Amino acid sequence: MFLIKIACDMIIETIYAILFLVIIMKIKVFTLGTFRSNCYIVYQNQQAIIIDPGYDSDEVITFITENHLNVTAIYATHGHVDHVGGIKKIKDLFNPIVYAPKKDEIWMIDSIYNHVGYVVPIDEYIDEGFELFLEDYKFVVFSTPGHSEGGTILYNERENICFSGDTLFFETIGRTDLPFSDFTDMKKSVEKMYTILPDKTQLFPGHGRSTTIGHEKKHNMFIKYKKQT
Repeated sequence: MFLIKIACDMIIETIYAILFLVIIMKIKVFTLGTFRSNCYIVYQNQQAIIIDPGYDSDEVITFITENHLNVTAIYATHGHVDHVGGIKKIKDLFNPIVYAPKKDEIWMIDSIYNHVGYVVPIDEYIDEGFELFLEDYKFVVFSTPGHSEGGTILYNERENICFSGDTLFFETIGRTDLPFSDFTDMKKSVEKMYTILPDKTQLFPGHGRSTTIGHEKKHNMFIKYKKQT
């Protein structure tokens, strides 16, 4: 009986281990280029989405191929060059669907504001409320203008994670001295994040280290949290 119990326990542990490997979502971050922007690969069961590939990167390509990932989508949180500059190479190699905010289209089409050097291959321009799926994980787009007119965040409620682009960083915010940026809009956007996202939400920003909404409410000196009454 003792040996049977040990065997049963081992089987149960194996089943849990397999379920864990199937269910868990992983996030890999690459800090790229002159502006040190963060590119994220989010993956589960060899299916992957890429967020903000700002520069061509052999390291990113190698990670995809060595891990046998099927890249189904790319999402750009906004249209600035350091967040979209690596899209074309990944699109050419793996042919994912590419999404970007409609209100930042001017940065990616043939215009004087496009600093990439060519039209960025966007398949679909989207607005707030758009839903992006990775297996059974749903990510929802929220509009957060300020750093750019079309700035967005990408939020997964199930895991309480948010890719915050250049809206909210660790104890600071995105620049508002660029074309089509606006501090008043930025203030409203960060306050919106403070309101709709739980304190435990982990933020993965476009630059710098990760943080949480709760931490920023307490320590962000640029846009302070005002408790609702």
